[in-house]
Amino acid sequence: MKVNIYSQRPEEKKRATKTIAAIIPNYNYADFIIERIDSVLFQTYPISELVILDDASPDNSVEVIENKIKEITKEYPKIKVKFLKNEKNSGGCVFSQWQKGLKEVESEYFWIAEADDSADAHFLETAMEKFKERPNTVLFFSDSYRINQKNEVTSHTCSDWADMWKSGRYKKDFYNSGLDEIKNYLSGTNPILNVSSVVWKNSPELPKIFEEAKKYKVAGDWYIYSRVLENGDIAYSAKQLNYYRKHDKGSASTVVKLNIEYGEVTTVQNRIIEKYNLGPEQIEWAKVRRRGMGFVENPKNVGDKGTIAWVVPAFSTGSGGHRTIFTNVNYLIEHGYRCDVYVNGNQGEYPNDIFKRIEEGYGEFKADVFAGYTLAKKYNIAIATGWDTAEPVANSDAKNKLYFIQDFEPYFFPRNGENIAAERSYSLGLRGITIGKWLTQKISNNYPTETNYFHFCADLSNYHKNEDAEKEDAICYIFQPGKPRRCDQIALRALQIVQKLRPETKIYFYGSAKRKVQGLKVEHLGEITVEDCNNLYNKCSVGLCMSASNPSRIPFEMMSAGLPVVELYLDNNLYDFPEGGCLLAEPTPEGVATALLKVLNSKSLQKSMSEAGQKYMQDYPIEKGYAEFLDFIEHVARNDIPKPTGKQKPTYSAPAIAASKEVKEVSSKLPPAVQVNTTPTTKELIKKGTKLVLSRTKGYAGRKLRAVYHRIRRR
Repeated sequence: MKVNIYSQRPEEKKRATKTIAAIIPNYNYADFIIERIDSVLFQTYPISELVILDDASPDNSVEVIENKIKEITKEYPKIKVKFLKNEKNSGGCVFSQWQKGLKEVESEYFWIAEADDSADAHFLETAMEKFKERPNTVLFFSDSYRINQKNEVTSHTCSDWADMWKSGRYKKDFYNSGLDEIKNYLSGTNPILNVSSVVWKNSPELPKIFEEAKKYKVAGDWYIYSRVLENGDIAYSAKQLNYYRKHDKGSASTVVKLNIEYGEVTTVQNRIIEKYNLGPEQIEWAKVRRRGMGFVENPKNVGDKGTIAWVVPAFSTGSGGHRTIFTNVNYLIEHGYRCDVYVNGNQGEYPNDIFKRIEEGYGEFKADVFAGYTLAKKYNIAIATGWDTAEPVANSDAKNKLYFIQDFEPYFFPRNGENIAAERSYSLGLRGITIGKWLTQKISNNYPTETNYFHFCADLSNYHKNEDAEKEDAICYIFQPGKPRRCDQIALRALQIVQKLRPETKIYFYGSAKRKVQGLKVEHLGEITVEDCNNLYNKCSVGLCMSASNPSRIPFEMMSAGLPVVELYLDNNLYDFPEGGCLLAEPTPEGVATALLKVLNSKSLQKSMSEAGQKYMQDYPIEKGYAEFLDFIEHVARNDIPKPTGKQKPTYSAPAIAASKEVKEVSSKLPPAVQVNTTPTTKELIKKGTKLVLSRTKGYAGRKLRAVYHRIRRR
C-alpha cells in the first residue's frame, strides 16, 4: 500500500473559524519538501500562515523551496508565507528551529510539519474539531502511518510503539486532562512519536519552554509535552492522519547515544515523579521504559549521600583489578552513595549484557550499569579507574574528579603512544587515591597529581589458616602469561632451577587457562575459585607471585592463609610488604630460586614466616581497605579533601636474597629456558568476545577461530 496525497486533494475547503500556522523546518530534504508543502496546502481546513525554515542544507533545498513559494503566492494569495534561511547550521538542535519559526507566527494554533513527513488532507480539520469540542485543549495528536522513502506503508499504526502498557488506549479517540496525562502516561513514556502528528494551541510560554528543551538531545519533545500539558488538556484521534516517514538508512543508534537517551529519559521522568509526588506504582511503571532500553536499575542503588560515576575499562572475567573496583562500588552503595558504572564493553554489547558478566564473574552487583565512557547524567563525583578512562572523567562536568589508581600503568607498555598516554593521565588534574604506599609516592613525586592511599588488605573470611590442611612439599605460582609485569621469564627459569635441585617438590600453576609447558613438570590448575585458592595456599610450602609494578593483592592473600611468599626485590615492593612474612629476592631467576629454596629447605623458616605473615594481615582485613576508601570519599563529598600523603618510608628494610653459588652453577648447566605456548586458546578468545583479537590471529588458525567465534555468537 502507498499513500498518495495528490489523490486526496479536496475540491472544497472548510471555512476557518480559527487561525492556524504551519511551520516546516527543513534540513537536506529536497526530495520530500514539495510533497510536504502540498500536504499542508491540501488540508480541508485552510492555514493562514506558512513559515518554512532551512537550516543551511547542503542539497538544493533552498532552490526547490524558493521556486515552490513562487507558485504558492499565486495560487494561495491569502496565506502569509515566510522563508527563513540559516547561513550556518544550528548544530542539529531542532528546538532552535521550532523556536525560530514560532516567533514568526501570529495564529491561534500552529502545526510543526517536519519536512520529510506528509499528512492526510483531513488532519487539521480533525484537530480543530477536537479543539472546538473541548476548549481547554492545548495539544492534539493523531495516530500515524509509518512510511518509507517510496511512500510505501510499513505499518498501519504507531499505537504499538506508543502503548507501552499494551492497554489498547490508542485504538480509540480520547480526551484527557493534562495533569492526568502527565502523571499516568508521560511519567512512563512519550506516546507522541512524531511532532508532525501534533497541533498546538499557541501560548506566550512556548518560546521559553522550547528554549529549556535545547539542553536535550533526544528527549526534548517529551519534556516540552510534559510542560505544555501543565496548562490544559490533550485530545487524540485514532485515525492515521499523519504519515511518519522512517528512512531506510540503518539505525544511527549507538551505545553512546543510548546512554545519552537513558540520561535524558531519567531526567524527564524524575522531574515528573518529584513534582507530582507520584506513588510507588506510578514510579514502577515509569521504570518500564528504562528497562526496555536494556539498562539495569538496581533497587539497592538508592543512596542519598551523593551520586558517583565510575568509568571502568573493558574487562575479562577474573580480573583482580576489576574485582577491587566492583567490590568498592558495592561498599559505597551500602554506605549511602548512588553509583553508576560506565564500562567499555565488547563490541555491540549493551548494559544489561555487561551487568550479567559482572554478576557472573564477581558476584552480586548493586550499581546501575552503562556502556561506554560518556556520562549520561551530572554527578557529584566521577572516578577514573584506568589510564584510558582519565580523559573522559577530566572532561566531564562532575563536581569532583578522582582517579582510582591500582597500578602504575605506563609500565604496562614499551615506550610508545600508549605509554605516553598512560603517563599523561596523571597530569589531567584528577585527584588520586591509590592502593598501597609505593604507588602514591611514585605518582605524587613524579607527576602533578596529589594522591592519598589505602592499604593492601585481604578478605580474611576467604583467606585464612586451615589448621586441618595437610602440608605438601609444594610451590604454588600465579601464572598469568598475558601480564608481562608478572615476569614469567624470571619465574619459569627459577622454577626450572628449583626442580633440578629438588625434583620431589611439586609445582602448581594457577590463575590462567591451562597451557602446555615444556621443560618443567607442573600441575596446571587453570582458573580456580577463591575457595580453591585458599585450599591451595594452605597445602603449599611457599607461594610465588611477582610484579614489576604495584604489588598484586595475591601475596597479601597468601600471607593471610599463612603461606610464606617470595617476591622481587624492586622499589615497588619495598613500601607495602612486611618483613617476616615474605622474602624479596634479587630480580634474577637465580635470586628467586635461591629464595624459594631457602624457604623449602627450612621447616622452621616456613613456620616463622607463616606466623608472621598471618599476624601482619590480621591488622588488614578487607573491611579496613573499604573503610579507608570510604573515608576519603566522604571527605571529598564534604569538600574537605585530606592533605596528600606525600613521601613514604619503606616497610621492608632487609637486604635482597642474592643468588647462591650452588644455584648459579646449576643454572649455568641447564638447557634453555622453559617454553610456554602463549597462543590464546579458542575458549579464551570466545570468552573475551572481541573481533579485534580474532582479526590479529593470522592464517589457517585465524580463519578457524573466526569461524568458531561467529558460529557460537549466532547460537
